[in-house]
Amino acid sequence: MNVRLRILKCIADPRFGGPHRLSFAIAERLHAEGIETVFLFGPQTDESGPACPFEHFHLRHLLFLRRRHPILNLFAFLLWLPWNILRIRKLIRSRRIDVVDVDGVLNVPPALTAWLCRVPVLWCYNDHLPRAVRLVLLPLVARLATKVVIQGECLRQARTASHPLLRQKAAVLHTGTDTTVFDPDRYGVEARRRIREQWNIPSASPLIGTVGNLNPFKGHEHFLRAAAQIKKQVPDARFIVVGRRLTTTPGYWERLQQLTAALNLERDVIYTGFCDDIPSMLAALDVFVLASIRESCPNAVLEAMAMKVPVVASDVGAVSELVADGRTGTIVPPHSPEAIAAAVLEHLARTPDQIETMTSAARRRVQTEFSLDRIAQRQEELYARLDRRRTHRRNDDGPDAEHAGKE
Repeated sequence: MNVRLRILKCIADPRFGGPHRLSFAIAERLHAEGIETVFLFGPQTDESGPACPFEHFHLRHLLFLRRRHPILNLFAFLLWLPWNILRIRKLIRSRRIDVVDVDGVLNVPPALTAWLCRVPVLWCYNDHLPRAVRLVLLPLVARLATKVVIQGECLRQARTASHPLLRQKAAVLHTGTDTTVFDPDRYGVEARRRIREQWNIPSASPLIGTVGNLNPFKGHEHFLRAAAQIKKQVPDARFIVVGRRLTTTPGYWERLQQLTAALNLERDVIYTGFCDDIPSMLAALDVFVLASIRESCPNAVLEAMAMKVPVVASDVGAVSELVADGRTGTIVPPHSPEAIAAAVLEHLARTPDQIETMTSAARRRVQTEFSLDRIAQRQEELYARLDRRRTHRRNDDGPDAEHAGKE
């Protein structure tokens, strides 16, 4: 196969989740178009998830800011920074990388190294940063990045409002979902029966679920409080939380268990832990809930829409650009268990024909606007545009500059 472009995709967060799954799927699509992807991850941990199916490398201390032990982590980051830059520089040159694609603005070393090597940087700004960190970091992002990807138009406007150079370099690229994998016709009644039997959920009980690793941004406590209100109206309802318990936020897990007990939901809420068969889990649901208080462009919402599961999602990040409120799902205010409960009850009261109308419209929306093929095509266009700019710059600088860049 003729390789047109070589991409270094850098994901520092070791906790396997949506960005990893999406990146692997896009890399597979782009491989067929002659674009090779090499992955660079943070350190391997118990939360790293399934093995990466592509050539990949791991480096420690890529993030300078972490919630746990921030001072110690910053010291380790600075100590390891020269070594990490040398390792990434060697990787860029040995693999003849054309574009460095960086996930998260806290992931500075790959972007800095690419800038030093005069390789284009596509930097995805999907972080939720404290104001002090934004003031320091965003000017650096605007300086080092060739192009900045933001996962929603509303996010682009908010995050670049006070940074003209960042706004000039920003492009909107939503997340995407593989509708051939998240296809309700592939699962249906059999998957619903199997999952319910696995978790001892009665076949006639309404099942309301949420998908996402257990961290405070996902708002699981609001999901639990909504569950308690739903139980008052639908006593046989059951609830399922699909997601990994994270070692980075151990106190959050304990708070959720305490809240579950305080709400008398121990027999009604199931915590599945990590699951690698999300389509089957979604097929078993009657309603999907995203109770997040912060998001960028949540892939779980699109996956539920693709699986024709009624969606209730809090109005955070780019959710309003994914869900057409009242037509393909329901959008509720964040931090509002009452609104979540009311929306879920409304979905449970709909007739089968009403549910079919809404969920079919939701799947069509994903297929036409957020399919993996569409997002991969836009990703390819961004890569190609950056590579052309690099070629023009080399031609302007002359053959000596091009030779120096490959030494």
